[in-house]
Amino acid sequence: MLSSGIAKLILWVTVSAVLYHFVAGIKHLFMDMGIGESKESGPKMAIGVVAISAVLIVLAGVWIWA
Repeated sequence: MLSSGIAKLILWVTVSAVLYHFVAGIKHLFMDMGIGESKESGPKMAIGVVAISAVLIVLAGVWIWA
């Protein structure tokens, strides 16, 4: 059932959303501990979340389509 392209695409989109949400949640846990709460570190943390999520999403795509 998961061998069709549309099923793999739906799975990849779903996994991508979960991965981004997970990484952003880890960032919020750090912020709850007082790490990265300043005005200067906020944009850096946001860029870090996007960068880490992008790497994980690409790896998930390789894993799903391999």
